[in-house]
Amino acid sequence: MRRTAALAALLLLSLGVAAAATAPKPPAPVFVLAGGGWGHGVGMSQWGAYGQATAGRDYREILSTYYRGTAMGTAPDTLLKRVRVLVADGLANASVGSVAAVFDGAGKRYPIAGGAITAGADLELPVGKDGKEVALAGPVTIRAAKGAFLSYGGKEFRGDLRVAAVGGRVQLVNVVGLEAYLLGVVPGEMPKDWPLAALEAQAVAARTYAVGNIVRGRPFDLYSDWRSQVYYGVGSEAPGTTKAVRETRGQILTYDGAPAQTLYFSSSGGRTISSLDAFGLDLPYLVSVDDPWDAASPNHAWTPRLLTGAQLAARFGLKDPVADIAYVPGSPGKPAAVRLTTSDGQTSTARLSDVRSRLGLKSTGFRLGTLRLDPPAEPKGASPVVQLTGVARQVERATLERRTPDGTWVTAKRLSPAADGTFAVRLRASGTTVYRLSADGLAGPPLTVRVTA
Repeated sequence: MRRTAALAALLLLSLGVAAAATAPKPPAPVFVLAGGGWGHGVGMSQWGAYGQATAGRDYREILSTYYRGTAMGTAPDTLLKRVRVLVADGLANASVGSVAAVFDGAGKRYPIAGGAITAGADLELPVGKDGKEVALAGPVTIRAAKGAFLSYGGKEFRGDLRVAAVGGRVQLVNVVGLEAYLLGVVPGEMPKDWPLAALEAQAVAARTYAVGNIVRGRPFDLYSDWRSQVYYGVGSEAPGTTKAVRETRGQILTYDGAPAQTLYFSSSGGRTISSLDAFGLDLPYLVSVDDPWDAASPNHAWTPRLLTGAQLAARFGLKDPVADIAYVPGSPGKPAAVRLTTSDGQTSTARLSDVRSRLGLKSTGFRLGTLRLDPPAEPKGASPVVQLTGVARQVERATLERRTPDGTWVTAKRLSPAADGTFAVRLRASGTTVYRLSADGLAGPPLTVRVTA
């Protein structure tokens, strides 16, 4: 055993120069997460609308920026007169104030003396001057006293409230004209003190969205939350948003004669996303457009950060560390995605929305860039020239840096990677040198390159 160890030591000593020249283990790649925006990224950026309005553009110019090729049309008269908005569902009972009268399912009117009612699934209500409980045929329509608004759940509503028994529970629907509905939507979707042109663009987009997304097969037309649009009722109304609704009365956007899908969101980060890439839905008027107007948004640009392959693997439930990332463009019926390749060569594909969810991002307007610096091949003979290769993909300001003897990092080479992100540079080194890649203001792991004089 002692002789074997001695021979091994002698062999290593004789190969010492060759062992020292062997390339070190390459540092693992790191991934740069950058981007900006807030929301799904398709259609109108509300902060972009703000920026355009501040610059003096009118609402038609704002809308044409985000909904390419659409035309202005008019909402159907039937919806202008009445839309049914689901206010609450699955209730044990609903208490409504400022009530003057109720109407049963056949349209018969019953006065309400006390001005307030609590309706359960049995629809027994205190009607008439004596307030006697009477079971009414449903659905029951509740009407406000003259000059007042019906109140429920701390909110006031224009129009009527309709109470129905559905599955043994109470369903409450606000029956109101489309324009009156929008008075409570626009301030719920956009800050009410923004410039008028932005609010007008929001009013047209919200009106179009309502017309184009009527709920089918249900006893109501629209939800009062994110499933349709956020609707807060009378309490949210403000002079600016009311003026925006009234000055664009009835106007909607159409494409080929049908209401356009006027999706909107908070902030684009500088560029919107096509409906094809986001949802696999190929709509010619919802394409990706540059959006410099979004610059005022507090979410326009995120602070970039580095992720390791192990961190990504943990977020995506992968067994081995991620070694490479590639963007996969969308195709008809299929949204864009990101393909992750692990260190053992396995691949996994995630939709942009899935990446957003797993990484806790505010939007799908992200970049997942790759930084990888490869060790050079073993030099042949003594040479002060080294060739470094690697990947700097989907990053900005890619730079190769070297460490000086005093520990300071300085620029060794500004990189211009190929289309696939690869690069190769030749450098003259006077001795052993430490290099690293940097991009987006972040630095990757160091790589020591040994040069034999």
